[in-house]
Formats: sequence, C-alpha cells, structure tokens
Amino acid sequence: KATTTTPTVPAAATTPRPSPKPSPKPTPKPTKKPSPAPTPLPTKKPSPGPTPSPTKKPTPSPTPKPQVQPTPKPSPPPTPAPQAVKWYPRQNSGGRECVQGSDYDPSWPSKGWTYPTETDCCKAWSLQCGAKEVKWYPTESNGKQMCVEGSGYPWSFATSGFLFTTEQQCCESIGWLDCSPPQEKWYPTIIAGGEKACIFGIPESIQFDSQAECCSEFPLACPTSTTTTTTTTTTRPAVVTPPCEPKEGKGCHWWPKLVPETSEIKCIYSSDWPLEAADHLYSVHDSCYCTYNDC
Repeated sequence: KATTTTPTVPAAATTPRPSPKPSPKPTPKPTKKPSPAPTPLPTKKPSPGPTPSPTKKPTPSPTPKPQVQPTPKPSPPPTPAPQAVKWYPRQNSGGRECVQGSDYDPSWPSKGWTYPTETDCCKAWSLQCGAKEVKWYPTESNGKQMCVEGSGYPWSFATSGFLFTTEQQCCESIGWLDCSPPQEKWYPTIIAGGEKACIFGIPESIQFDSQAECCSEFPLACPTSTTTTTTTTTTRPAVVTPPCEPKEGKGCHWWPKLVPETSEIKCIYSSDWPLEAADHLYSVHDSCYCTYNDC
C-alpha cells in the first residue's frame, strides 16, 4: 500500500519586532539653493588692541573775542604818480591851442598826443606857435574879470578879435567888463607921520562924496583943519617908479611883498606879482605902502 506524504510547507520568516517609538517626521524637501560657502579662514594676526584711554585734560575753551578785527573797508588804491609836464593840444572857447602842463588825459601819451616842445605840438595839430605880441586882452583872476596887458593869451584870441592895443579898447569891446576909470573920492587913510586923515583921491576901500561925510564917520581922521590936512598929505617924499615891462599876461603894478628876514611889508613895482596879489594891486606907491604900514 502506497504511502501518501504530505509536503511540508516551509516556515515563514520571523517578522522583527516593531520600534518602540514611531519614526520622526519625514525628511523635508531639499532646499532650492545650495548652502552658503564655508566661513573663510581666520586672519593670521589678531585684531589691534582697544582704543587708548581718553586724554587726561579737556580741550581748552574757545577764545572769547576774535584775535583781529576785520578791516571795515578796503584800503584805498595807491596814489598815481604825477604826470610829466608836456605840451599838448587843448580845446577852449576860442578854438584849439598848444599848452604846457600835466593836466592832460592819462591816455594821451600812449596815443602820441603829448610833445616835448611847443613846436612839435603845433606842427602835429597845424596850429599857430611862436612869439606873441604884447596886447591887452580879457581874462579872469581869482574870480575877478579884467583886462590885462601881456602875451599870455591863447592863440585863438588872435583870430577871434580879443586882442587890443589899449585897455580902454579892451574894456569897451568886452561888454561884461567895467573898465571905467575910478573916480576920485574922499576916504580915510594914514598919512606921513602916522596921522589919520580924510584925503581926496582914488580910494582903495571906503569912500565918501565929501570931506564932511568922511570926517563924520571917522572923527579921528580929522583932528586938524582942512588946510593942515592938505599940507600934511604932501610932506611924504615921492617914490620914483622903476621901469617895468608886462609879461606872462600881467601888467605893471605896485604890490605888497613880505620880507621874511625882517617881517616888513615892502611895496614892489613889477609885473611878476603872484596871483594871490591880484586883489591888492595899486597904481601909486603910497596907496600900497600906507595900507600895510604906518605912514
């Protein structure tokens, strides 16, 4: 009898025991960017030491006032050097002439409009030059208009009719001048011997129509009778008038001049009187002398 054998089923593998705790959460998804680069190597030398301790003394306080005050205004420019005296053309009311001086425009030397001589100036501008005749002509001195005799007039006067042979012609031709001869009047003055008197003549200052009017205003000028007064006026010796020629546009006159050594005022007859003496010119020596000295 055949024996039937039942096949043996192999034993299943043994399942391990489960872990005591559940696994942690699943791993998150990977990051989109890679991790940053690793930290660089440390420096070879250590960092410098800490800041030193603060200074022992505090900074001094600021000065209470500024050291130097600012200049209120800029300094003025330096004074320009004076110009050289040259001949140059000048325009006046009568025309153009060449004159000498330093009152020309500062730009004229660079333009060639100044000259060393009058002849050079006159040639350059086709003007008259040379010696002038002594004539009477109108002029002004210290604000006073007058007719004078000389050659100091501009060349334009020769063609404009401003030159005359006599003072009277000059005065009559120039309407704004009064050259009528002075009238004799009574006036107070000091006569020879230092006496005061009212005399008749050409007055230098105060004047009266009669001796009585003069004596009324100046009683000390009439201590004696008219006869005595008239006699005393002729006792002063006459002074001889020296020869004189007009020059530089000025006529001959008596004028006062101070002598520094003696502080004495003398009366000089000449034509070289200074311009400041224009109001102190006299035709008679005594009129000049007795004005500044005891007669």
